Amino acid sequence: MTKWQKNAACALAIYALSVVVLRFSVGGQGWGTALLLALVVTPLTLWMGWLRGRLNEQAAEWGRRRAWPWPEERRR
Repeated sequence: MTKWQKNAACALAIYALSVVVLRFSVGGQGWGTALLLALVVTPLTLWMGWLRGRLNEQAAEWGRRRAWPWPEERRR
């Protein structure tokens, strides 16, 4: 599978799961409302996943290039 196909499959799975959860939750939305709410939840979920990955990348990059050396590197 290409990256595009994996992303589309993931988005479709999140959408379907959101619809089912919203439909059969304790509040019990109707099918139409659950479908519309899932259209809002899916992009938000994908964006939050992207944001988490981006923050992890930036944190790892910051850890590699510190402004001052680690104490054990100073002794060398």
